[in-house]
Amino acid sequence: MDEIKDRQELLLEIEQLKLDNARLGQRMDKMRKWNNSLLQKNWQESEDQTLLKFSEQDSEIPNPQELLQELRIHQEELRVQNEELLEIRYSLEESRSRYQALFRNSPLPCLVLNESTRILELNHQAANLLAQANPDLHPERMPMSLFLHRYSQENFRRFFDRVLRNSEAQREEWKLRDEQIVVAHGFALAPTEDGRIEGCQVVLENVTLQRQEELQKLQEREYRLLQAQQLARLGDWQWEEGQIFCSPHLFTLLKIHPSTSPTNFFQAYLDRVPENDQEKVRGQWQQAIEKGKPFTLSHCYLLPDGDRLQLRVQGSPVQRTGTQRYLGFVQVIESEETKSTH
Repeated sequence: MDEIKDRQELLLEIEQLKLDNARLGQRMDKMRKWNNSLLQKNWQESEDQTLLKFSEQDSEIPNPQELLQELRIHQEELRVQNEELLEIRYSLEESRSRYQALFRNSPLPCLVLNESTRILELNHQAANLLAQANPDLHPERMPMSLFLHRYSQENFRRFFDRVLRNSEAQREEWKLRDEQIVVAHGFALAPTEDGRIEGCQVVLENVTLQRQEELQKLQEREYRLLQAQQLARLGDWQWEEGQIFCSPHLFTLLKIHPSTSPTNFFQAYLDRVPENDQEKVRGQWQQAIEKGKPFTLSHCYLLPDGDRLQLRVQGSPVQRTGTQRYLGFVQVIESEETKSTH
């Protein structure tokens, strides 16, 4: 948890420095323009006043003391403005130095992409990560897509477009060519004077080990679920848009070949129902799905070897925008062999 917190704080600090740099740069540009405008205005006013005095005094030479005083006033104004510009410049340079130090020394891989997604700059951590992803290439000046798995190419393009269009940070998960998994945090670069955004900065978080642990835990849960289903003699299913997706144990339980497609599963299941019950079972399924209601039904089921099972089938609708979906299970509540023992 502390490591995740440190990473989040680091990302926030990078974003804050980026914003500070942009604000200081804009302020310095405004001050420079204002200074040039004021300087031009002062010289124009000084020239106009001098000409006016020449005219009023019948071309007599103006008082040197007055001219000197005016020049000193203008000089003092320029000195104050230049000091403020220098202060802004030093602040900007200090902020940039802090940013560069943070960029270079960050424990997270950091890189800068231009508007054509080529890598302009990257720190040591990013260089090592991308070198593992594609050992044949030197990352700098290369398109970022050359280091991504083909399944992540489209995600990367959408991510880059979002970063350039939005002022807020964007997040996306990618798989690299060497199967490592990273979470990318993208920040748009400060806009130019004409408002164009020429690229973005990306901070990568390697979550490969975390995803492997999550996958292992998921596999363990699936294994425990399979054991529980075997003991309870049941299997689960999911119906969506006319297709039925089943747990592996349900195929085993109903003796339906695992290669049966989701589209054909219901018919394969229905073919094993006794003929006199098939229309009833089909009608109950269809009626429940059309009305979007939970349902429970019991019926006989014939196995290929001639054994008979008594099944209980339950299903419930799941709310999902734009798509009708059901979740349920099939359980063997009695078999021919069980009957013979009573």
